[in-house]
Amino acid sequence: MSLAIACVASESRPAVRPRENQAGRGVWWRFAPRLTALGFDGSRGGLHSLAILAIACGLLAIAPAAAAEPASVSPSSVSVPQERLHVSGVDGASHPFDELIGDGRAVCFAFLHPACPLAQDYGPVLNSLADEFAGEGVRFVGVVCEVDDAAEVEAYRREFGIAFPIHLDTDFTLAEAVDATVTPQVVLVDRDRRIRYSGRIDDRYKIRGVMSPGDPDPELRSAILDLVAGREVREPRTEAVGCPLDRPEQPKPATVAGDAGVTYHRDVLPFLHTQCQRCHSPRQAGPFNLLTYDDAVEWIEVGLEELDARRMPPAQIESDLEYQGTKAPTATEIAMLRAWVAAGKPEGDPADTRTLEPLPDCSVFQEDLGPPDIVLEQPQPTQLGSHGSDVYRNIVFPLDRDEDLRLRAIQFLPGNRKLVHHALIGHLPRETVEQAVREHGGSDGFSHPDDRAGGFQDSHGIGFRVPPVRDDGQPRASFISGFVPGVRAMKAPADAAAVIPAGCDVTAQVHYVRTGKLETDSSRIGIWLEKQPPRKVTDMIYLSGDFAVVPPGVTDFRVRGSYTLPEDAEFVGVVPHAHQLARWLEIKAHLPHVEKPLLILRVPQWDYNWQSPYDLKQPMRFPAGTRFEAEVSYDNSAANPRNPFDPPRNVWHNETINDEMLLPMFTFASERPLDGKGESFKKFYSTIVRSRFLRRLVDHRFKYVADPEGTISESPDYDPDDHRY
Repeated sequence: MSLAIACVASESRPAVRPRENQAGRGVWWRFAPRLTALGFDGSRGGLHSLAILAIACGLLAIAPAAAAEPASVSPSSVSVPQERLHVSGVDGASHPFDELIGDGRAVCFAFLHPACPLAQDYGPVLNSLADEFAGEGVRFVGVVCEVDDAAEVEAYRREFGIAFPIHLDTDFTLAEAVDATVTPQVVLVDRDRRIRYSGRIDDRYKIRGVMSPGDPDPELRSAILDLVAGREVREPRTEAVGCPLDRPEQPKPATVAGDAGVTYHRDVLPFLHTQCQRCHSPRQAGPFNLLTYDDAVEWIEVGLEELDARRMPPAQIESDLEYQGTKAPTATEIAMLRAWVAAGKPEGDPADTRTLEPLPDCSVFQEDLGPPDIVLEQPQPTQLGSHGSDVYRNIVFPLDRDEDLRLRAIQFLPGNRKLVHHALIGHLPRETVEQAVREHGGSDGFSHPDDRAGGFQDSHGIGFRVPPVRDDGQPRASFISGFVPGVRAMKAPADAAAVIPAGCDVTAQVHYVRTGKLETDSSRIGIWLEKQPPRKVTDMIYLSGDFAVVPPGVTDFRVRGSYTLPEDAEFVGVVPHAHQLARWLEIKAHLPHVEKPLLILRVPQWDYNWQSPYDLKQPMRFPAGTRFEAEVSYDNSAANPRNPFDPPRNVWHNETINDEMLLPMFTFASERPLDGKGESFKKFYSTIVRSRFLRRLVDHRFKYVADPEGTISESPDYDPDDHRY
């Protein structure tokens, strides 16, 4: 797939903003700034930066296959032949290089595709660059390689706000001349037809499916600035990532495979239906559809690459237990997909398709529960501009009842599933909400002038102090549910109920992603009440890792933590949680008088962008004295692409995204509260306080100082809102 974009430059050079590795900004739960858009089928004395939720609904990440070999035409070395530097208009007219460059200094070809998610995301970015350099004689010209439908190309240009023209390269003459391999990829060619820069637009994605922490380095912009200033480009080549740019293939007819061969209708379609289509269907979270034979033909190779890397489906685990949700593809299923590709992707006979369950209608509340007893509407819509950082916002859904509400189910229903990556649902006392909105209800976290949202966000934490539990052990601030693509209502275990205490509002910590165009969302929450008093209560237990700092340079720094059941209880589910340095995470249960531990789960390839809740198909009873033990491995080396610091430095046990923690959160059902005084959270927070104290000693940052007269006073450098200390 491809589009190419051309830029022509003249002479001037504004200052280049250096890349910054900024400390992460926490919200109630803090996540990485961008959902991998390419997928096959996420305080003041409080909880910050806990877990991202995402369900393995089979998203298919799109990016390049292997690392590209050095270009056949080296940057700034030899001239590209004139006859190969041309494109065609959608009307068939030829546009040679001399016409494209005009009186400018260079042409920058950027290869894109209307259906490639990153090409969509970067459309507004490229258009902004075109506007920025218009006065310098820079032109941008789009070129499509794998689409010859003029209407489709024009629709892409309009939808994503691209003002520059788009042309065609359907015979791949230009793509082969400049060694373009993926979309989006940019190639800057000067007036002498020398390639001065080839690679990424910026370094937000340097590895397929892995978003780089911190602010992206604007590599294309820097290259253009170097060129127009008459200098050699300082970094002439980077490796672009995105959708593979391949010549279209001709699928073989069904007869090639024979009656016993693998076909789309008999074998591939049922797999896609089970693993992918809940997300990859119209108006759902997937960036493209996987509903038809043509969809499968176009995306299957990239899907196999992502399956091999175990990035997709996301949040894959190993376990001795049976959890809800779709399981990761088996080796047999992957071999079936490979056999289909090797056979030429035969379509087969539609009559061979077995009966498939209809896809659920995720635009409505879950039908088998009946109408919700309470429906909460988002007070004001959220609006996001076309580009910028993701937005993490605590949206408030007013409730404020005078009595406790006991829930048998709750469902977060996004209004725009392209915009809402995931959400965590909880409750807060009304007075706490009002204070948070007063203090943190502004524009913090917005990066585009069109961004708008209600609720609140705090630049370092959740924006409020976590209130103490009630005398009966009921937390006044807690999480009760979540939303991720493919998930509908969250139901309480049998004979138990989640509780929203009297005087509380419902809050949703929402991770919003951008789509390359202006988007809005108005979400709703449905609540189904338990009419009879439940026999059991649900408990959230925090299992905290015990450490202070992950030192720089280590590749396998182990941290452990444990929790022992004080009485018999049913294990319902767990949300594993760590931050960006984690490589893998494992949880085991050591039962009394049982030698071999039970593997609760192991996440073999940790991805901060795809943290998921795991609920058992049936709750499992564990006896008093069972010890749940968690272990994580951190990689704080320069080789870790998710490391937020370059070069690596001390990463402390703390709450922001660029700190670290080990904090799996367990849900149990029991006859009476397991942790009525919130001891598991106190233990977690005490380790945070200890880590902050040790960091002050190491960094020589103190709250109080002694003046020459011996008077103790608050240090002028002390910032009560700096949650690093």
